[in-house]
Amino acid sequence: MTMKPRATGLLMMVFAALAVLLREAGLKVPLFKIPFLLGGVSGWLFCVLLLYVGGWLMRGNNSWNLTPITVKKLRRFQAIRRGYISFLILLGLGALASLDTLIVGKRALMVSHEGRWYFPFVTQVFPAKSFGLEGDAEADYRELQARLREEKKGNWVLMPLVPYDAALDSPPIIEEIENREGKIFIKGHAEPFSGTAYSVFISDPSKKRQEWQFRHGVREGEMRGYDLSGDMIEKGRFGKGAQVIYNDFSGGKAAALLEQGHSQWHTLIYPPAAPSWQTRHYLGTNSTGIDVLAMLYGGLQQSLATALLYLIITFTLGILIGGALGYFGGPLDMLGQRVIEIWSVLPFLFVVMIISSLVQPTLIILVAIVAAFGWMETASYIRTATYKEKERDYVASARLLGAGTGRILFHHVMPNVIAILVTLAPFKVAGVIVALASLDFLGFGLPPDVPSWGRLLHEGVDNFSAPWIVTSAFTAMAVVLVLVTFIGEAVREAFDPKKFTTYE
Repeated sequence: MTMKPRATGLLMMVFAALAVLLREAGLKVPLFKIPFLLGGVSGWLFCVLLLYVGGWLMRGNNSWNLTPITVKKLRRFQAIRRGYISFLILLGLGALASLDTLIVGKRALMVSHEGRWYFPFVTQVFPAKSFGLEGDAEADYRELQARLREEKKGNWVLMPLVPYDAALDSPPIIEEIENREGKIFIKGHAEPFSGTAYSVFISDPSKKRQEWQFRHGVREGEMRGYDLSGDMIEKGRFGKGAQVIYNDFSGGKAAALLEQGHSQWHTLIYPPAAPSWQTRHYLGTNSTGIDVLAMLYGGLQQSLATALLYLIITFTLGILIGGALGYFGGPLDMLGQRVIEIWSVLPFLFVVMIISSLVQPTLIILVAIVAAFGWMETASYIRTATYKEKERDYVASARLLGAGTGRILFHHVMPNVIAILVTLAPFKVAGVIVALASLDFLGFGLPPDVPSWGRLLHEGVDNFSAPWIVTSAFTAMAVVLVLVTFIGEAVREAFDPKKFTTYE
């Protein structure tokens, strides 16, 4: 079995270059936005790292031949079906998350208006007046889609599968009311409607014409009527569907407005709202009106990006510090061990609380804090393995041949040590996902405008009357963590040295 490092390096360099060029051009193209999901600084650093690693791979051999033992380990991993299938599912979730605004977002994928095509999800912001709406602010593409459908002039809007943003996007949920044999129902619901329903003016659908209170499908309570300026001109009261009291404050003009009201009634649903295919809130909304499915999708993106950044930081620190302690030993090792012991007993939660009280933590800051307490386990494993490897015969041979310390450490010892990281990675990923979700749940995590599974769990616990919130968040976290755990168990079993070692 062979690998093509030059092809991989070229692909990494092309991806990094396109990500930078598209960002500088102001184009937010899915997949190429991934390096900058955690912010501009981290995105630039990630692209520089990709270019460096890609260039290093390009300078190497055209192909790498894997050792027979490595091939056996990979085939054994494939043979462990539970872990291998979980790995494929997790890859699929990663690919789905990389599609970004093609799947979830409030900006249209494509708009066809008056013979012109627009692509708002990747290009600049288009003002509402570009599509015949009022105002210079960015167009509301959900409203535009509904209006173009009503006009039936051949113009159309193509929205993502979930036409809502993961944060700061809380549109009002309006349901249509219908009359069934004398009782009022929300369209598509089986139970009679109880609540407030209203009609609008035919000439201006943004203005309310009349408003009624309903109980078990019949009028029960107050009725109010308004004119086009929004002033109340009539008021009444109903009991069991019959009018009890009526007052006209307009001197008889209210009756003239009856024909100006639309015959279709609507009701405004206040958050949290239950799942609805009609409003395209497939998993409902949370307590602030944000779409739950969009928030779960944004949380998945944050979790995967966080896990990748966390692995890079902890493994880099673990390899450098653990390798140095294990290879040089002596006073350096003793000092390093004492520092690790002191650092490991610091109260992690208190540190986060102090930092949260000083600054609003961003995802980069939180990952840095978690990584600051997470590198020590990796360093301990690398230190132990380095102690063992530096006494091997091939290291002594390299010294006799005149190899320097750097070459021995990074070209001979480290390649035989870092295989440990393969078995540590899945459990590190699960740990950082749980850690960040826990901080958000406790209120010491990300800002409110950033989608978070932990905050969604907290809202679900505070709103047990809306079970779709806590159920969705718990299911999403449980599925991802179970997949990662299955992968970790399979990797640990497949790479177990006892499976490939013969003692004589």
